[in-house]
Amino acid sequence: MRIAVVPCSLCHAAALQAPQTPTPRRPTATSATSSATSDDWDAVVIGSGIGGLSCAAILANAGKKVLVCEAHDRAGGVAHDYEVQGFTFENGPSLYAGLSPNASPNPLKHVFQIIGEEPEWLTYDRWGTAFPEGTFAAAVGAKDFKERILPTYAGPGAADQFDTLMKRVEPLGEAIFGVPSAAVREDAFAALTLGRYGLSLATLLAVGPAPALSRPFSEVLDQCGVTDAFLRNWLDMICFLLQGATTKEAPTTLMAYMLSDFYCDGVVLDFPKGGTKSIIDALVRGVRKNGELRLNAPVAKVLMEDGATTGVELASGEIIRAPIVVSNADLWTTRKLLPDHPKLINYFEKQAARVTRCDSFLHLHVGIDATGLPTTPSEALPAQWAALEDWGRGVDAPRNLVLVSMASMLDSSLAPEGCHVVHAYVPATEPFEDWERFIEEGGYQSSKYREAKDEAVEVLWRAIERYVPDVRERIKVALPATPLTHRRFNRRDAGTYGPFLPATSGQLMGHSTPLDGFYVCGDSTFPGIGVPAVAASGMITAHSILDVQTHWANLDKLRIR
Repeated sequence: MRIAVVPCSLCHAAALQAPQTPTPRRPTATSATSSATSDDWDAVVIGSGIGGLSCAAILANAGKKVLVCEAHDRAGGVAHDYEVQGFTFENGPSLYAGLSPNASPNPLKHVFQIIGEEPEWLTYDRWGTAFPEGTFAAAVGAKDFKERILPTYAGPGAADQFDTLMKRVEPLGEAIFGVPSAAVREDAFAALTLGRYGLSLATLLAVGPAPALSRPFSEVLDQCGVTDAFLRNWLDMICFLLQGATTKEAPTTLMAYMLSDFYCDGVVLDFPKGGTKSIIDALVRGVRKNGELRLNAPVAKVLMEDGATTGVELASGEIIRAPIVVSNADLWTTRKLLPDHPKLINYFEKQAARVTRCDSFLHLHVGIDATGLPTTPSEALPAQWAALEDWGRGVDAPRNLVLVSMASMLDSSLAPEGCHVVHAYVPATEPFEDWERFIEEGGYQSSKYREAKDEAVEVLWRAIERYVPDVRERIKVALPATPLTHRRFNRRDAGTYGPFLPATSGQLMGHSTPLDGFYVCGDSTFPGIGVPAVAASGMITAHSILDVQTHWANLDKLRIR
């Protein structure tokens, strides 16, 4: 498998969809031999999420003096981890793919190839499901799905419908693979870098004209005669987990990319040895080649003089000078940092008006006694599974769909000997508004809040129990979390996962802005939410800053197939 999967997300075929960006301005790239002093930087990046670190690492690899300012006490943004009583808990992404192969269209893989840093990858071949129809672990690839899963749980003809669908999307997906998001830049030189992949672009347009690519994937299902209820529910679930949208809202490019990759021969699932922290550590190593990561350094505002950014001011009052500033914060948080620049404010307000915030999360981190449980993934106990209570409510209904990860099945170092670590969460379906009142009603330590939290995470316990029925008898550590927790520790506005923009509604904002030298990346920007997408956003931003020659040299490092 070539994609990296996280709740609600997948990278679109970035090069094929035009991001929303203001009119290009003068080039803002600085020379690799810049005369930066010890007090000045070539660029400051706000936030150390995967998007911000990807951008900073690529800039540093090109010789830029880069400072990353992170408000938290650790790097990673939503993808950070933490340790309690010897258990390492993953705060964000838990399911990855497309990162272990040497050749892959995955944007995060391309970042690693550009900066020359990468974690060690562990691989496995199946993930579990706990549906009303039954509990099973499906192997990745088409064979098990067609020969075992569909005949058992779907109706007659479902396998034929799936074959028809795949014949439609596979050539489209293959064409998409050939156009890396790393080739995209947002200036007059974009044609030079994208033109390098002209044959793949031509092939893509031949198999799927541009207007059709942006249409909801449900239209493709209808055209291919996909009527089986189980198959359509399955595709809805996959789509929602990757993008935070059902097939009625997600664009065709998204699902063509995913399906043609997920169901090809030889695919595997990946996990970074040492957990997600290993991904963050690799990116930080890239930054430190010519830059610095500063923790506990929240940015208070972006500075401006004469219509151009001049740096940032930290909450401490410290002024950091730089001709380029990149914000990896979400759209709404970035808006609060902006200087009084009418065109800039208007631009961000228009962007905010175009999108809807994805809902937030419920999390449950559990450390358990593993006595009698398998130590490696199997049909009986997979390392990852999805649990859904009621198809009729919809995969996007609050507290209906849960994802569970038992990462210690893949890497035993994440839990004490004889134990497992478990992470269960709802994929961005928990409304923040339902929790906001507790801020005024006694705060995080109030008995009402604790009771509401315990009641809410009951659905997470039930999801874990689908594979580990006696999990509550095995508890050593149990840490529930709500949207308030997500906002507090991940500094996400309203605890959101990011913005949502359905198919046919245009694209998310681009990476340059009306303020000269000020850029944005991360999940609020094109191509959207999720690990591959935010890595792509960081690459696009970095390459929009760097000169074409450096950009072209970076493309030489990619191994796409």
